Amino acid sequence: MTTPYEQLGGSRSWPSWNPEGPVRFSVIVRTQGRRPGSLADALRSLAEQTLVPHEVLVMAHLAETNDEPVELASVRATVSSVDGLPAVVHLVQGGGRSRPLNRGLDLATGDYVCFLDDDDLAYPNWLASFDQVIQAHPLTTPRARTEVQSWATDGSGEPRRPAGSVHEPFAPVFDLLAHVSHNETPICAVALARPVLDTFGLRFDEALPVYEDWDLLMRVAPLTGVHSIDEPTSLYRQLDAGNANEAELPPVWVATHGVVIDRLSARPLLLPAGDARRVAAAHFQPGAGSRHEYDLASAQAMIRPSLLRRLVRKLRASGSRIAGRRR
Repeated sequence: MTTPYEQLGGSRSWPSWNPEGPVRFSVIVRTQGRRPGSLADALRSLAEQTLVPHEVLVMAHLAETNDEPVELASVRATVSSVDGLPAVVHLVQGGGRSRPLNRGLDLATGDYVCFLDDDDLAYPNWLASFDQVIQAHPLTTPRARTEVQSWATDGSGEPRRPAGSVHEPFAPVFDLLAHVSHNETPICAVALARPVLDTFGLRFDEALPVYEDWDLLMRVAPLTGVHSIDEPTSLYRQLDAGNANEAELPPVWVATHGVVIDRLSARPLLLPAGDARRVAAAHFQPGAGSRHEYDLASAQAMIRPSLLRRLVRKLRASGSRIAGRRR
């Protein structure tokens, strides 16, 4: 099956690769060394995979402080405690959230690359589900469902116990048009083809403080196409303290969201087959927004004066009643 990029006759040669046997997965585990118990849980979930990973790259992104040797020793001890896992620890210093991911991509030798943070858990079918899609559609991007559960840290910084039920806030299937406005895919939900990343020089943007995964996915997905896996393969543990969404203040998230949208708007967007009808249904006006936006703005323009008049009348009536009470 050809990819969207091939169908449009892209100018750069598409990489030639087909799986010979099970796909070799390089798993990049990002950790700051602050949650050894949680890291051990994540690594044990990788050791329990029905398809053994080709390699596990534990990227210890440690601050440049005097405690660094202690933290690095803790990460190495945690990795050593998990039997049957082809894992190697790599020290990463400086940079933001993307630095350890890019360093891992530079070191990866597998056919596909997957990502797991130290507070996530991979179900036993994680890699096998990716492999099943890739066998049928080489060099495309498999995307699975992700479950989320709140966990209490009890002040330790570690996920100690479940504090809520398992649910799925993310969309069950990948939709490129929906992803243009917001991210619906956690980083642990996808596997990326290393030949595609290397051929097109695709890496996480280290200038972005957050949303680095969404930004990269929206550069990869239009090239490869995305095949949805209709089963959950990972658990995102949402901690009550020290969670990923606390990495930056809310204004940083809002500003970076705008940066990603601007980047999407600045380049052509290659949509999957069938999405042209969805765009047409929006009835876009020449050089302007959609017909729906126009209708909404018109309705608001009509309603706003009426609401204002009603508000003024209510205020006047309230003022009269208050004045009467005072008299």
